[in-house]
Amino acid sequence: MKYLAASALLFQATVLAGPIIEARQRQDFAVFTGVSSFRGQGCEGATVTYDEINQVATVIYPNYGVVIPQGPREESCSTTLQVRFPVGECTSGTAIGRATGTVNVPVGVTAFFSTRDYAIQPTIGTITDVSPNGQWTGPRSEDYVLQDNIGYTLTPPNAQNSLVNFTVFGDLSLQPQNGPVGSLSNRQFVFDIRTQIPC
Repeated sequence: MKYLAASALLFQATVLAGPIIEARQRQDFAVFTGVSSFRGQGCEGATVTYDEINQVATVIYPNYGVVIPQGPREESCSTTLQVRFPVGECTSGTAIGRATGTVNVPVGVTAFFSTRDYAIQPTIGTITDVSPNGQWTGPRSEDYVLQDNIGYTLTPPNAQNSLVNFTVFGDLSLQPQNGPVGSLSNRQFVFDIRTQIPC
């Protein structure tokens, strides 16, 4: 009887400990801190939301676009999202950035989504980013998706530099700027850091 009672208590303790262990494991992942910043005329009115585990950030740009013959003909926006990495632990993964928008240009006009690249500070560890620029020559009228894949291995040695800023630079323009008509917008940017493992 004593053996059965002890077994029951041990089972209950194991069941209760399950969520605690799982919660501790989840804290070992990199997450968005909720701190973000924007710079550039195309960033006006931008907002950021996060998923329930703070590993997917969705940025909405209501005013990031260029239009001819009435302006603006060129706009830029730098978006910085802060990520907190586990203190003193090595984390490796692939962050995915996905920009979506609309391009509408006639014959003779070209739309550019250029200078799209990442700055990661502090650069602790190794980082390999792929940031394709966008170029569309008319006639084109479509929604577009541009995807980045950023491989990283980061080892923050202390609490101060466990905070890493991912800044994406982007510039929209239409050429020639005196063309008959045309538009290019960037509506949304999604940054996904769910793919990560200890290293």
